[in-house]
Amino acid sequence: MANLPFGLDKILGEPDQLIPTDRERKSTKGYIPEFAPDDLKKEMEDLGIDGVEELDELEEKNMEGYNNLGLVPPEGAGTFASPILIPSREDNRVVGYSDPSTHTLYWFTIQNDENTYYIKDLGLFFKMLHIPDDDAAAAAH
Repeated sequence: MANLPFGLDKILGEPDQLIPTDRERKSTKGYIPEFAPDDLKKEMEDLGIDGVEELDELEEKNMEGYNNLGLVPPEGAGTFASPILIPSREDNRVVGYSDPSTHTLYWFTIQNDENTYYIKDLGLFFKMLHIPDDDAAAAAH
């Protein structure tokens, strides 16, 4: 330990290295929907993300970048077996996309109804990834 002024090193003693990490503090395991593709589950595991709740926290920390940069799906996403997942706490969400050739913006509404949505113009499948909202659930009681 470094020499602290006023003899504080004698008072504080040696560090015990017992401060828990955020992961160790968690009281419940994160939630990942069963329909989430295996490659997404692996990416989340590689990043140390236990559930969609942590994705929500990341969104809050980087709200400006999240809104401005949009969603870039993982490689190979957009098939019926591996749809592009759209995170939302709400029961529905408006999703926009830019036509690759004309750069025109188009919009559609995706519902939290376990359905997979096919967007013919893009040739891609989308599905909502519902993020539980503990604050809303607590307010409802």
